Amino acid sequence: MDLRQKRLTAEEWESLEIPVSVEEKKILNLICNGYDNVNVSYNETLSIISYVKIKASDLDIYHIYFYDKYFKNIIDSLFAAHNCVKDKKKTKKKKKGNLKKADQIRITNSNKKIEHMRSKIFEFILLNIVKKFFEGDISKRSYYYYTLSQLMHYKIVDVNTLLMEDIKHLLMVFENKIKKKNLMERAWEYIEGNNILRIYQDIHLYKHQKQLFTFCKNKGPKLILYQAPTGTGKTISPLGLVKKHKLIFVCAAKHVGLQLAKSCISLGIKIAVAFGCQDPGGIRLHYFAAKDFVKNRRTGGIFRVDNAVGDNVEIIISDVMSYLPAMRYMLAFNKKEDIIWYWDEPTITLDYETHKYHTILQKNWQENDIPNIVLSSATLPRQEEIAPCLQNFMVKFNSTNIYNIISHDCTRTIPILDSQSYIVLPHFIFSDFVELKKSISHIKKYKTLLRHFDLKGVCSFITYINKHYKIRENLKLENYFENIGDITSISLKEYYLKLLLFIKANYDEIYTYFQNKREKRYPSTIKITTNDSHTLTCGPTIYLAEDVEKIAKFCLQIAAIPAEILHRIMVNINYNEKIRAEIEKIEKEITKNTDSKACEGMDKKEQRGVSRESGKKSILLTRQMDYLRTQIRPIQLPSEFVPNSFEHLRKWGVENTQKVFRGNINDAIVEKIMLLDVEPIWKILLMMGIGVFAKHKCVDYVTIMKELAHKQRLYLIIASSDYIYGTNYQFCHGYIGKDLENLTQEKLIQAFGRVGRRNIMGEYSLRLRNDKLIMRLFQKSQNKIEVMNMNKLFGI
Repeated sequence: MDLRQKRLTAEEWESLEIPVSVEEKKILNLICNGYDNVNVSYNETLSIISYVKIKASDLDIYHIYFYDKYFKNIIDSLFAAHNCVKDKKKTKKKKKGNLKKADQIRITNSNKKIEHMRSKIFEFILLNIVKKFFEGDISKRSYYYYTLSQLMHYKIVDVNTLLMEDIKHLLMVFENKIKKKNLMERAWEYIEGNNILRIYQDIHLYKHQKQLFTFCKNKGPKLILYQAPTGTGKTISPLGLVKKHKLIFVCAAKHVGLQLAKSCISLGIKIAVAFGCQDPGGIRLHYFAAKDFVKNRRTGGIFRVDNAVGDNVEIIISDVMSYLPAMRYMLAFNKKEDIIWYWDEPTITLDYETHKYHTILQKNWQENDIPNIVLSSATLPRQEEIAPCLQNFMVKFNSTNIYNIISHDCTRTIPILDSQSYIVLPHFIFSDFVELKKSISHIKKYKTLLRHFDLKGVCSFITYINKHYKIRENLKLENYFENIGDITSISLKEYYLKLLLFIKANYDEIYTYFQNKREKRYPSTIKITTNDSHTLTCGPTIYLAEDVEKIAKFCLQIAAIPAEILHRIMVNINYNEKIRAEIEKIEKEITKNTDSKACEGMDKKEQRGVSRESGKKSILLTRQMDYLRTQIRPIQLPSEFVPNSFEHLRKWGVENTQKVFRGNINDAIVEKIMLLDVEPIWKILLMMGIGVFAKHKCVDYVTIMKELAHKQRLYLIIASSDYIYGTNYQFCHGYIGKDLENLTQEKLIQAFGRVGRRNIMGEYSLRLRNDKLIMRLFQKSQNKIEVMNMNKLFGI
């Protein structure tokens, strides 16, 4: 992988000015505000009082009014019919009072609107669930009970207190009547697939972000080891730190840096960019950060910035090679104690025994003068593994302030499938209890692996053990979880690990039972462009392989596009290629024709004459070029060969098409690609919705692929393992190719982190084409090359 980064192009600078979405900006502001208050959160779900916009110091009379008008009769009727009698002694007496006239008018005017807003006002959402709890499907009572128990903790502003008291009473009355085993039987659906909880959830900081902000407030030099799952906000956490600190954000992937830069600009944070810098003179300031500049007299816009004056810069976004120039630039305007070096993915290239960029990484570490360092990665080595590296820091900065952040926050399960499409879980893959026990010890140290435990498989195991085996009382399901509200995806997986350790005597019998009951998740998954394409649902897929061209050709081969169709496409591509070459030739001629050097040494009259002739010639050439463009032949692939199109699914006999995902490549994009100097195979694959990140000579092709990936318009991306560090796109499924059997444990986890990066409802999967990687993932790695290289390069 090449760590060298070129300076930003004009197009890249312009792309930074495109504002982030309104929803994304709310998240970014939350992170900024989280530095001063780590418990900050927001929930935009409306209560009735919020909707009507009532503002009063005492809202009790308003709660009474709305409760009596909309909820009381329904609640009383339901409670009476189902023996959920309230204790009159505990029921608070209502405070009587009169509504303000202005509020009376507002409420009267809002009554009709409230009726139409029932599906969006929180109290009516709660009431609807209560109705379903009592009147709906009895088998789903545990689902409604669980949903209510979770919603009660959501921070909705001014929610009706009387209704909340009624629901608390309901939960208390039925606490012992709702069996946890009933919830367990459908936990993957009731917990992770619970759309109600997702829609109305609070938005708050991750626990690891809270820890980061807290540790950074501590005085003195400090080294923070920041390990959290991919896709949980590590790369935007710096937005909170700039509240009180100056930052140098270092990343190996330009794409990651640009995304952070765009977020900063959307919030008005003053940034500078250091990509491809040999010295501080190569650093460029964004207009917000400029102190000395020249304005255009006519437009008022800034067009000339003095990049040498960086007093206003709050954060420098740098590639790895430019760190030291960025550090010296920042130190010229700030005290080193006020600066944080935030290094994103510091283990990149450390999975190679030798790499030409190891010397760059070592030099950055050894010559660093910033005493506050954050090393951020999903696979950062544990503190005890990198003692020489830590010792170097402690000696250099005379500090023992080393903080460890280890998080396994995750909101979605992303199950692993082996090469035969079987779910991968410890009780499926370890036949020997001793090996199982070692694996559990390893998993407990790397709890990020829990996000890959299929919840359905976990619950099936828990249910079976509780039903058929004698286990300790405190480990029984009904006793282990004090109440249903304590049951979460993570707590179930941790409970599963505990059960595994207490079945030693019967493990052989249990292992055999589950081997016989094991079922494939899908009949097949490898025929990506034909009859298995329907298994790729909800969003794009990434296929990681060493030989990306081999996989790309395989995808095209199994698509079995008839020879006559391919021949017709190739004829048109070759014809268009000739047009492209002619257009390129004319473009060069136009450039040469307008070259100002041609007029050097001429007087003004001669220059004007040459300019006139040059202008006429350029017009003729442009017209000729426009004509050639009209001669480009349209190229279309029949829909039956475009994965997951209606015609394609019908061809392969797929009926359930609700969640299938297909590419969205319009004619304009196809036309652009047809005019690029790339091999025909990549053009045909693009028409199928497949983008390939190989060693393309054509930079424009790669740029278009990145843009399509960012907009989620590609059905499939095929890329090398190093691509994982250069993307934060959303994928719903991922393949790890057979030829990646030498991936280290850390890089394997990084690869897994490309899937399920955002909290959306959908189906996810990670599909291993080589089963050797399973043991590498679930067993302790004895010789970690990343750890050895880190100690070698960063140690004393």
